[in-house]
Amino acid sequence: MSDHIPRASVVMTAYTDQRFLDRAVDSVLSQDFEDLELIIVDDASGRGEVFEALARRDPRILILTNPTNLGTAAAANRGIAAARGDIILRLDSDDVAEPSHVARLVAALDEDSELGLVGSAVTLIDEADRVVGAQAMPETDLEIRWTILFHNPFYHSAVAYRRSLFEAAGTYRVHELVSQDHYLWFDMLPLCRARNLAEPLTLYRLNTLGLTVANATNARNRTHAIREASWARIGLTYDLYDDAFARDLTGFIRGTDIAIERRAVAYRKLLDVLGVFLAASGPFKRPDDAAAARRLKRHITARMLASPPQRLKDALALCLRCLPVHPLEATRAAARRLALGVASRMGSAGSNPSGQERE
Repeated sequence: MSDHIPRASVVMTAYTDQRFLDRAVDSVLSQDFEDLELIIVDDASGRGEVFEALARRDPRILILTNPTNLGTAAAANRGIAAARGDIILRLDSDDVAEPSHVARLVAALDEDSELGLVGSAVTLIDEADRVVGAQAMPETDLEIRWTILFHNPFYHSAVAYRRSLFEAAGTYRVHELVSQDHYLWFDMLPLCRARNLAEPLTLYRLNTLGLTVANATNARNRTHAIREASWARIGLTYDLYDDAFARDLTGFIRGTDIAIERRAVAYRKLLDVLGVFLAASGPFKRPDDAAAARRLKRHITARMLASPPQRLKDALALCLRCLPVHPLEATRAAARRLALGVASRMGSAGSNPSGQERE
C-alpha cells in the first residue's frame, strides 16, 4: 500500500463462504470515490491463496490473516484498528456496493459535523444476483431513535461512521457474534446524530449460508438487552414490552398489520410508548426534529385509523386519541365505524325477528 493516507477505509471480513467475495471486492474497487483503501480480514479460512490473489489486484487492498477464527466482531475490530481512514465503511463479503456508495456516504458525513453514523436504503438480491425487492429505512435521526426501540435501524453493509466515534463507543462487542452491528448503533447513538439516505446504495444479498440465516433461531433474544436499555433511556419500563407485543409492534413499524383481535391492546401500548418517546429529551436535538416528530406521529396514527380494532368501543376510543393529530381522518374513521356497527345490528335484527339476543 502507498504512503498516502486515504480518506475512507472499507473493512470486510471473510470466512468459509467465498462465493461472492470477488464481486464484493470488485464493487469497492470500482467506486466513483477513489480515495479509499479496502481492508479484508481473512478470519482463518484456510484459503490464503485466494486472498493473496486479491492483494495483487490493487495497491489499495490490505489483507490481514487471523491464525484462528475470531468471529466477525473481533475480525472487524482488527481490520478497523489497521485502517488509516477517518471514515469507516463496512461491507459484508456477500454484498455489493453501488458505484456511488462511498461517495454519497462520505459526502453526508462531510455535510454535517454532528452526523456520526449514516446508512442508506438497500436493494435486496438473491444468490443468483436477481433483484427480489427493496428495503426503505428510517431516514431522520428521530425515526432511527424510534426504530431502535423495536429493531435494527440500519443494514450493516450500508453504513459509514466516523472512526473516532467507533472508538468512543467501545468498538464492536466481540462476544456478540451475530448482532454486533446492532449493539454498536446502540452504543453510538448517544454520541452523535444518525441518518439513512433514501436512495439504495447497497445490494444486500439474501444468502442462505449467511450469518443471519444460520443464526435465525431466537434471533430477537440476542437483542432484548438493546430494547430494554433503549426503553430505559427514555424512562419506559421494559415490562410493557412482552414478547407478543414486541413482535406485533416490530411488524407494525415495518408495515405489517397487527392481527385484528390484538390491535386494541397493541395500539394503546404503542401510542403510550410514542408519547413518552416524543416527550423525551434526546441528544443533539435540532429545530427540524419537531417536523420529523409530527410526521412520525401522523404516519403511525394514520395507519392505525386505516386498520382499526375489531370492537366498536375500541375503534371509537382510538379515533378519540387520534383526533388531535388527524381531526378529519379520525372523524371520518369514527363515522365509518359507527355506520358499520349500525349496519351490523340491523342485519342481525333482520335475521332474528324475535329481537332476542342469539347465543
